[in-house]
Amino acid sequence: MSYDYGPLRTYEVTWRSGHIESVQGHQVIFDSSGLAALTMIPGRLPDLPPMFRIHGSFPGGRWRLVLMGPEADLLSIRDVTEREAFAPEVTP
Repeated sequence: MSYDYGPLRTYEVTWRSGHIESVQGHQVIFDSSGLAALTMIPGRLPDLPPMFRIHGSFPGGRWRLVLMGPEADLLSIRDVTEREAFAPEVTP
């Protein structure tokens, strides 16, 4: 059985080091979120730092891990698939 996750989203990942990268995926999960704690992520050891994961479904119907890293190394993850539309500046 296959599930259609829709089009891939583009995420802008900003690291504490200042490096910015763009990745595509369908889902972002943080270990520190309540939901992740409730699901007891398989293979997760309690002494590891909280991690984040970006997953996506790519051609061929395969669900893949796209990017993973320690939450402490992040400044932000933003969905930039549809860039914010700003109203034009109005001059009186």
